[in-house]
Amino acid sequence: MKRKIVAVSEINRYVSRLLEEDYLLSDVWLSGEVSNCKYHQSGHIYFTIKDPFGSLSAVMFSKDAATLDFVLKEGLKVYVRGRLALYEKTGQFQCYVWEIEKQGQGTLYEQFERLKKQLSDEGLFDPHYKKAIPTYPSKVGIITSATGAAIQDILQVSRRRNNAMPLYIYPTHVQGEYAVSEIVEAIERANCEQLVDVLIVGRGGGSIEDLWCFNDERVARAIFASQIPIVSAVGHEVDFTISDFVSDMRAPTPSAAAELVVPDKEAYLLKLERSRSLLKHHVEKHLQDETRRLEHLLSRPVYKHKEKYFADLKITLDYKVEALNHNFEKQLALAGTTLNTRIGQLEKLSPLLTLKRGYSFTTTTNGQVLTSTSQVEVGDCVQVEVTDGVLLAKVEKKG
Repeated sequence: MKRKIVAVSEINRYVSRLLEEDYLLSDVWLSGEVSNCKYHQSGHIYFTIKDPFGSLSAVMFSKDAATLDFVLKEGLKVYVRGRLALYEKTGQFQCYVWEIEKQGQGTLYEQFERLKKQLSDEGLFDPHYKKAIPTYPSKVGIITSATGAAIQDILQVSRRRNNAMPLYIYPTHVQGEYAVSEIVEAIERANCEQLVDVLIVGRGGGSIEDLWCFNDERVARAIFASQIPIVSAVGHEVDFTISDFVSDMRAPTPSAAAELVVPDKEAYLLKLERSRSLLKHHVEKHLQDETRRLEHLLSRPVYKHKEKYFADLKITLDYKVEALNHNFEKQLALAGTTLNTRIGQLEKLSPLLTLKRGYSFTTTTNGQVLTSTSQVEVGDCVQVEVTDGVLLAKVEKKG
């Protein structure tokens, strides 16, 4: 029987063509767990996707890897989409991956994007509404689980930075059915009590399901309505939630939130000491400048010969006083002359002068000046004023 001998490369090429022609294998979603994950310096990601009964080599080229919004790591359960083919050079059967989702992310991710767009359209993410985080808060509030790793991280960093900073802990569930209502209640309580200047709201890392309470609309609206500035500290650096977008500041981790919120006491004291030294320097320099200026003024002739200067001033003052007195007397005499002239003019117009020339004027008994006979009747009494007195007369006849 004649043997048919085929080269390895030909077999690999043949199998590769068979796989390429298979419609099902050209675009398929696979479910499994990531292992042996390596990020190459080229940007490609090489890994194995496995389940309890098998494994498959996979590669995601740099162009597609750049679209990932999370880090692919050992043990992560994922859905991958790609093309199954044979790498002819080594005869290795593998998956060329285009797209990766964390397991459970599909439906939740759609909900996340839908709510994110709704709240964004309403303006809840608008920077205009972001409140400033106080640089030197007097008290800090923490809303998280009382037993989780996040609270320990926050407390450790806070004690290191400023062990005198008062911390108020509002314990809540951070996953599960009670989480949303407890987080909302804690935010409202903190705002009602007004004990703290800033709030840290968050938890440690976890799956998208674990973090989901921070993607709830009720939590987002409670954060937006808070009068106290809120720092969102949910999960790890690669995790993003709705709470991150609506809060006044996002911290990549709970530890980072404590670094951002709690001022470093040593750095503050050092800054205070530098400010004190700078102020002291400026005050001393100002005193030196003013001392030199005073010494310069005192060295001028006016201060060196002050007796002569003041004697000259006294003589000048005497001259001015004498001139003032002379001017005053001159003005007084002129005013007297003017007054006498006006008195003479008034006397010429005085009715008393007319009386001295033999004239008189008559009034009725009620003081009305008599200018016509029609003002009185026969028998009426009248008063006749002459230069040296008044005569009482009676009308005997009207003519």
